[in-house]
Amino acid sequence: MRSVTSYFDWTVFKKTICRFWPLWGAYFAIWLVSLPLSGLMMLRMEANAYPGVTGGYMENFAFSQVPGTVGNECLTLAVIFGVLAAMAVFSHLYNARSANLFGSLPIRREGLFITHYLAGLCFLIVPNAVIFLLCLLVELAGGVVCWQGLLFWLAASCGECFFFYSMAVFCAMFTGHILALPAFYTILNGLAIGITVLVQLVLSAFYYGYCDYGVPKLVEWLTPAAKLSETVFSSWNWVPTDQAAGVIEEAGLTERVLETHGLGTVGIYALAAAVLTGCAFLLYRARRLESAGDVVAVNPMKPVFKYGVAFCAGLALGVGTTAVTGGGEITLIIAIVVWGVIGCFIAQMLLDKSFKVFRKWKGAAVVAAVLAALSLTVKLDLTGFETRIPDPASVGSVSINGLNAVYLGDDGDYTQKDITDPEIIKLVTILHREAVAQRDEERQTQAMLGGVHTSLSLKYTLSEGGSFSRRYSLWLNPDEVNQEGTAAWALQQIYNNRELYWQVYGFDTLEERLDTPGWRLDQARYQYYDYEKEYMDDPARYYYSGDARALYEAVKEDFFAGRIGVRTLTGDDSGQSHSRGYEREIRFEMANENGYGWSVTIFVQDTASSTLTELDRLAEKGAGEGQ
Repeated sequence: MRSVTSYFDWTVFKKTICRFWPLWGAYFAIWLVSLPLSGLMMLRMEANAYPGVTGGYMENFAFSQVPGTVGNECLTLAVIFGVLAAMAVFSHLYNARSANLFGSLPIRREGLFITHYLAGLCFLIVPNAVIFLLCLLVELAGGVVCWQGLLFWLAASCGECFFFYSMAVFCAMFTGHILALPAFYTILNGLAIGITVLVQLVLSAFYYGYCDYGVPKLVEWLTPAAKLSETVFSSWNWVPTDQAAGVIEEAGLTERVLETHGLGTVGIYALAAAVLTGCAFLLYRARRLESAGDVVAVNPMKPVFKYGVAFCAGLALGVGTTAVTGGGEITLIIAIVVWGVIGCFIAQMLLDKSFKVFRKWKGAAVVAAVLAALSLTVKLDLTGFETRIPDPASVGSVSINGLNAVYLGDDGDYTQKDITDPEIIKLVTILHREAVAQRDEERQTQAMLGGVHTSLSLKYTLSEGGSFSRRYSLWLNPDEVNQEGTAAWALQQIYNNRELYWQVYGFDTLEERLDTPGWRLDQARYQYYDYEKEYMDDPARYYYSGDARALYEAVKEDFFAGRIGVRTLTGDDSGQSHSRGYEREIRFEMANENGYGWSVTIFVQDTASSTLTELDRLAEKGAGEGQ
């Protein structure tokens, strides 16, 4: 008789399902309570509502509760039960007797892998399908069926279970110890973001001016639990049943519309799961049965494990030790090297399953040398990171955050703007140059004496491509405000740029919306505070329509004439500080037909002649007073 190769064994599959029934039973029970039984409760509450009146319970169940579990509950269960299922079905790999027993069966390795893999996947997918059918029956009984919500839940839950289970199976092929599997699985889920954060912490400790560059897109994708949590969710809203015919909500003819998000992300991770499954299959075929009990079962991965542990231990524990002891850069270097060496020996102990590893000191010496070299390279700034100041001609734009040296208590205090003006870019590079110079502690101390402080965060976008960011705490000498080329002079020139600060306040957005149909200047609120009396001397005054517009035009006239919104480092303008004991401010508030708003608040200085005149005129008129 012609023999054939079998890639699936029904007996092994059935035994695996029966042996680990508490696992898939627990998974099924959690979902049973969470959805179908909860739906039955909603159905009963709906039935007990007053005759002819619906309580909306079944509608909430179909449109909110079922798809709403995708955001957190579905992901959490997929992460937890994915690794538990992998630990169960491949547990025979972690015991020498069980591994030899399965190896002696008249089944090819390919057949064993596929059989066990499908058994574990059924632990998750089959309960999902049953829950889907039960929820459908509950919704049919309640007369409200949301197919989109049910299918969204089924697709997201199955996709996430498929991915995390496949990832766990992939991790299972690298180890021969059952407790190492969840550890590797957890590490792999957070490895990318963990290393990124550690490197950023070390660089921020060494590099003066280092700015957290955020999390790169690739790192976000390599952190699947976080990525899925952020992108996979559902929402709903009420819409008219016949928008084309002009039916409005006041008539009560509305319906719920469910919006789902993130299924594309689930699909991408499902493709990644297929790749991980293929890699796990190849590793299973090449796996040695003798590796049962080993922390790392694949020989080529042992150096990766050893030096990976050393590197991560050096960075994580080095940063932690320095934070606890309060040491500086030298302490950090020593801590990184020491913990890196300790981590190397600990990893070797795990690999050898022995404490007698100190004779293998050469690997630890390499770790110490590499970590010391990297630390010194950063410490000595051999890359030129700290001193890099771009040529203004090579900068396409610069994003500024900060410049809060002068406080008026209004919307212009903190500058957050993208700049493309070449002249302002030149001024920004002057501030940057002074900030770099202040890495010298002596120079910074001199600048602090009698100086004013501002935060300065910059992100350059270069004309030829690329970008880089820096963040500083900058001190300026007001006595140098008239000396061209100094940092104080540069900041004062930026403050004096009326067009720029018109945008910083947000007046450009206000005017743009004034010209947009549906938007209006809703009101202008004038408020006078008396700090010496510790209460508002006059109640707020509100002006509407033409009065609000007239006040706005007066503010605009003063602004471009340099009489309001003025900031001087020397503090010679008596209207810019609160030392007088009182304060005046105007808040312009906009609204549109949908109720959304926009506001701009500006401090009224003593020099704002047109604004003060207009306020006096409106006070005499008495419009809107005392509200």
